[in-house]
Amino acid sequence: MSGLNEKPAAPDGATRIELPQYRYVPPEEFAALTGANEGFTPAHPRAWMMFWQEDICEEDQFHTEFPRLSLSEARRLWLAMEVSFFARYDDFLRVWPEWCSSGIWSVPFPGSRRAGGMVDYKYLPLPEELVARFKAWQAVYDEHEPWAPEKVDWKSFNATADELARELKRCVGPRVYVERVELLEVLMDGTTFSWRNQLGLPERESSVN
Repeated sequence: MSGLNEKPAAPDGATRIELPQYRYVPPEEFAALTGANEGFTPAHPRAWMMFWQEDICEEDQFHTEFPRLSLSEARRLWLAMEVSFFARYDDFLRVWPEWCSSGIWSVPFPGSRRAGGMVDYKYLPLPEELVARFKAWQAVYDEHEPWAPEKVDWKSFNATADELARELKRCVGPRVYVERVELLEVLMDGTTFSWRNQLGLPERESSVN
């Protein structure tokens, strides 16, 4: 890794804004630079790099599920996430409406700001009836007028999304993580589990659009 000879290891107390020189290095090199002092070796360096560069909040200027953290704090949180999520699940899905989409997204990790790639229904073990319900729900979003949001019954729209997420979870099984709200996992029995307390994060306000 030639970059290791050019950049010093990041200090433990550094914040993301203080480390702009680390934004354009390969993930493996980034993991080494941000963990050299502590023997930090994340099993998923690309996801770790994304988490540090995109999800750690600095000035609250962007929506994120994670607070401002120092490098050492972020490392501890990330290792907890690797144990809680990457070791337990094969994939991570989020039910989230977006223009002309399926409404199902493959997020890089639970709670991520990045939606990841849209998942086409044909790649999931969904019955036709459930696909039709997803399409009908997504059509409400596609056809709504952003300048007149009051024309949509968002309470009903969100309740439908919750039900779709529960049905999706039943179809994909226990090895696939499903969330409708970031870090609020949908379980096989239809209940939800908030990972925020488990990860040492403050609870978020319960408002979902």
